[in-house]
This record gives sequence, structure tokens and C-alpha cells, in this order.
Amino acid sequence: MTAQIASILAPLCLAVPLMAAAVLAPFSKHCPRWLTCALASATSLAVLGMSLVLVAYTAEHGPIVHWMGGYLPVHDLAIGISFSVDTMSAGLSALIALLVFTAAVYTWVTFDVVGTLFHTLLLAFLGAMCGYALTGDVFNMFVWFELMSAAAIALTAHKIEEAEAIEGAINLAVTNTIAGFTVLLGIGLIYARTDALNLAQIGVVLAERPADALVIAGFALICVGYFVKGAVAPFHFWLDDAHAVAPTPICILFSGIMVQLALYGVARVYWTAFSGALSPHAHEIKALFIGVGIATALIGAIMAYAQRHLKRLLAFSTVSHSGMFVAAMGLFGAEGIAAAALFVLAHGLIKSALFVCAGNYLNRFRSLDEEVLGGKGREAPLNSALFLIGGLALAGMPPFAISAAKVLYDAAMKDRTLFAVAAVMAFASAIDAGAVLRAGLHVTFGIGKAQKTGYSPRHEETECEGERLERTPWTMIAVPLVLLLIAVWVGMYGPLWHGIERAAHAFVDRRYYVAAVLHNVRRALPEAPPQTRTAQDIAINLGVTAAAIIAAFLGLFRDHIPQKLSPIFGPPLKQLRGLHSGIFTDYVAYMMFGIAAYSVWLVVSMR
Repeated sequence: MTAQIASILAPLCLAVPLMAAAVLAPFSKHCPRWLTCALASATSLAVLGMSLVLVAYTAEHGPIVHWMGGYLPVHDLAIGISFSVDTMSAGLSALIALLVFTAAVYTWVTFDVVGTLFHTLLLAFLGAMCGYALTGDVFNMFVWFELMSAAAIALTAHKIEEAEAIEGAINLAVTNTIAGFTVLLGIGLIYARTDALNLAQIGVVLAERPADALVIAGFALICVGYFVKGAVAPFHFWLDDAHAVAPTPICILFSGIMVQLALYGVARVYWTAFSGALSPHAHEIKALFIGVGIATALIGAIMAYAQRHLKRLLAFSTVSHSGMFVAAMGLFGAEGIAAAALFVLAHGLIKSALFVCAGNYLNRFRSLDEEVLGGKGREAPLNSALFLIGGLALAGMPPFAISAAKVLYDAAMKDRTLFAVAAVMAFASAIDAGAVLRAGLHVTFGIGKAQKTGYSPRHEETECEGERLERTPWTMIAVPLVLLLIAVWVGMYGPLWHGIERAAHAFVDRRYYVAAVLHNVRRALPEAPPQTRTAQDIAINLGVTAAAIIAAFLGLFRDHIPQKLSPIFGPPLKQLRGLHSGIFTDYVAYMMFGIAAYSVWLVVSMR
């Protein structure tokens, strides 16, 4: 394959789904259901195929740069808009397409699409996410993410007659709109300093002089804006409200990839645009990212353990994992980026499988309440088995993908000063997975007691047409089964880990990116020392899995725990629950505090 042909695939990854959405929108009313599902599935498969080709090509030949309209750089000055595709962004595009395909397959049989625009919005969502992952322009990152948010809001409120769906969509819309304005303001400040929007060009200009207050403020605003969209504390409050009301296929995309895309944006902008100017301040940024990551991981895990509504439980689990991703990014090295990338892949596969299993419970038993579902999982043994296996996989049990991600994660934190961080993350992972296992054990076998408190409506509308399902359709079982099998393959295929490590070393090399974008100098991925799973790594993963199982049984049989512990843990947990009020004005207030606090920390500490 020539470089010219490969470069055409980059814009096609977003043009194909957007064109399919444009074709489907006016004609979907007249199309049979199977045809709209088939078009969405075929389109996402096509994007998956093109993305995998880009992964293979960039790994061998280096980044692909496609200049829209043929406007090439003049004297190393970017005057056009580029799609700058490296192995990391191409791999992210492939994960996006895979999860959209699973979401489309889930809707094949009896899913109630509520009108004719569901698959149109799904394809627009796909195109926007791929555009965001592949673009090399900071302003277009903002544009694609806003298109993504618009589609997400509409899909969250897909049942407009339900008040809860509207409330969840409003929370999502208000918080993410504020975040978008924050990112746009940061981009404006950087444009005022550099007269450039191309990421490589911005990096070249900013590296020529030490960062001043304007540059630091611009980075801070972009960073916190994407933290809102990435559900990082204290910006995470919108996530569980959106997940509770969004249809299951959209929960796959929210938790599986959309949140992670925002955090990818932080990493991409830092390493390509700001790493040269802000390298003298890496210690301060590292302290912020690791501190925020720890807080987010713990808050998400604790709130997940306190839930009885399955979708909210899984949503808070995603918040916890967002903290782990941020902490890995905060290590500011190729090892941390490799750990975060493999973690994102593993989490996307496993969490998507868990959400599908939860959706199957809803469509079979008309409830997601752990208490109402107690023991009913026996009537859906395969779905219950997949849910429990997903909980074990989330804890990092070998050979699933998260166990491989934790090998890279622990290797990145091998410094003794970071041992405490690794220990806290292991604790959060055990609590988080323990919440999933607790719910799964109670739903399947009816043992113990469900969580007493936490939001959970007593009556919920099924997502499938007609009455509740007497038997789960094979497509709704095939989706989590295939995702978990892929997670096993990822966890066992060592060459994939090494490929991600090599891609991470290229990702953090700003000169490597600039040479490809501005000078058309491309080379294959750099070599990197491979990490292998050792007996110690297996022991750690099994230890965290055992801790998750213990946490699950402690939750089920908490009445046997000494009541002396209640005064210690009860009041803080009550306060934490109280903060998650569901009132978007409260969430906006928390956001304003967080934006101010993070921005002030970055500006003051770097000055």
C-alpha cells in the first residue's frame, strides 16, 4: 500500500459514517428495521477495517498526514487542516468502531429504537469520535467533540416522554457545554500566542520560549475542560445520571470510549503542543494529575460500592477507572502512556460487556434494582455467568486484558516513591470490582442482602418493544460473550502489548510527530523494551481479585460486621452521597469550584 492510498483512509474513517448518517436520515422512515441496523453495522465494520489497516501501516512506516484540500505546509508553516494519524490514534479509532459495531448489533432483534433517527445519531456519533481521534488540529478536536456531545445528548434523551431521560440529558448538556466553552477559551489563548491551530505547529512555537502566564492558563483551561468530559472529580457528577437513563447501546459508548476520548485529548494536547514549553513544570503537573487520579479512583469506587442500581454502579466504576487513567498519564513517560492505552482498551471491552449484561437484565425483568433482581438471575444463567465473569475480569484476574494492563501499570510505577500510588489504585480496583461481584452474586443466587440505599426506581421501562422478554435474544448474549473473548485474547497476546509500548514511545516524542506533520519525515515506531508477565505480576493480580471477592461478600453479609465501624464510615459516605444530588445547578457549582481550583494550582505552582 502506498502512502497516498493510506492517507485517504484517514478522512474516510469519519466521512463514511457521516455520509451514511446523511443518507439514512431522510429515508429511515421508509426503511425496514433490519436495513437500518444492517447499514449501521456494515458502516462500523468498514471503519474498523480501515482503522486496522492504518494501525498496521503506521506501525511499519510511521504517521500518516492528510492535508485537507492539498494545502501542504509552506516553509514548515501549517496553513491547512490535517489529519495526523499515528498508531495510537488509529488504534483508538479501531476501538471506537468495534464498540459502535457491538452497539449496533445489540439493536438488531427487538430493541426499541424510538423513532427512525437512532441509527442516524449512532453513525454521527461514530464519525465525530473518529474525527476527534484522528485530527491534528486543536480547534477541530473541539469541533468534533462538540458534535459527539450533541449526538450523545440526543441519544440520552431518546425517550422524550420520560422525565428522567430529559433530566439526565439536561445534566449532560449543561455540564459538557460549560466544559466546551472552557476548552474553547483555552484554545483562544493559545491561538493568541502562537497564531496557529495545528498541534505540531503550536508545539514548535511554544517550545521556542519559556511558558508565560498566558500559555499556562491556556493549558489549564483546555485540561480542565477535557477533565469535565472525562468525568474526573469533581466534574464527574453528570456521568451516573446520563448512564441511568441512556439506552444500553449508548452506555457502551459512554463508558467504553467517550470518557476515555476526553482524557486522550489531554494527553495528545500536552505531548504534541505543550511538552516543550511546560517540561520545566512537569513536577507540578505530575503532582496534580496523580493527586486528582487518586481522588477520582477512590470516589468512583466508593460510590460504586454504595449503589444498587446496576447502571449507576457501572457508571461510578467508570469514574474510578478514569482516575486510574489520569494517574497513569500523570507519570509523564512512555511507560505511563502505554499502561493507560492498554487499560483503556481492556476497560472498554470489559465494561461494555457488563453494560450489555445489565441491559439484558432490564429487558428480561424490567428492573435494574439489585434488590428487585435478587435471585432472578437464575432464569438467565448465561447472562448471569457473563456478568460475574466480567466482574472478575474487571478486578484484573488473569488472563483477561486488565491483568495485562496492570503489568504495564505497575511497571510504570516501579519507582519506590510511587509504590503508595500503586497500592491505592489496587485498593480502588478491588472495591470497584467487588461492587460488581456483590451485585452479580445477589442477582444470580439471591444470597446476602442488596445495598440498602442509593437511587433505584422501582419500575423501569424495558428498552425492547412489547412486553418483557421471556428469553434473551442471541444477539444480546453474543455481544458480551465476544467482547470478553476479545479481552482474553488481548490479555494473552504479548506482541500487542509490545506494539502499544512502541506506539507510546512515539506518542511522547514531540519531535517524531513534528517531523512527520511539518517536514514529511516518517519512520517506523521506535523500539521499546518489552514487558513480560512475571510470577509476581500474576500473584498481584490474583491478590486484587481475591480482595474484590472478599469485598463482595462483605457487602452481602455486612450485618455480620461489627457495628462499631458504622460511626467511622457512615457519616463520610452519607456526605458523599449527598453531594450526588442529581440537581444540575449543584453540579455546575462543583464544576466552577473545580475549574477555578485546578487552574489556580497550575498557574500559581508554575509561576
